[in-house]
Amino acid sequence: MTSLFSGCATTINESARTTIADNIFTETTTAAVDQQLSTEELLNQMLATINSLSQAMQKSDRQTASKNVDQVLLISGAVRPKILTLSDQLVADFDRVVALAKSSVERNRPADADKALRFLPLIIDSLGNF
Repeated sequence: MTSLFSGCATTINESARTTIADNIFTETTTAAVDQQLSTEELLNQMLATINSLSQAMQKSDRQTASKNVDQVLLISGAVRPKILTLSDQLVADFDRVVALAKSSVERNRPADADKALRFLPLIIDSLGNF
């Protein structure tokens, strides 16, 4: 009997130029999400939260990291329906970012928070095509 396993991997081009505004990375706290914010504003808020999550995971600050994941989930709940109307692939990519943020804390994997931080700007940039 022959078994066939397949997998997929995501490669990030380290030489690709990315720009992220310095003022995006501000400390966030778990609070209600303003439903009146645009998709771009919500995603920028999520980017700042994932940056805080990544920093907390690097410092082994699990309490702060958990609060940041809670905030990511709140923002995700507000922004996902807006993305759902645009593209199935974009939704899949967005869901992966959220899953990486969650697994960084649940499975104590700081690299997953870093991956989420790297992938989310790609999603934000992709929104410009819609």
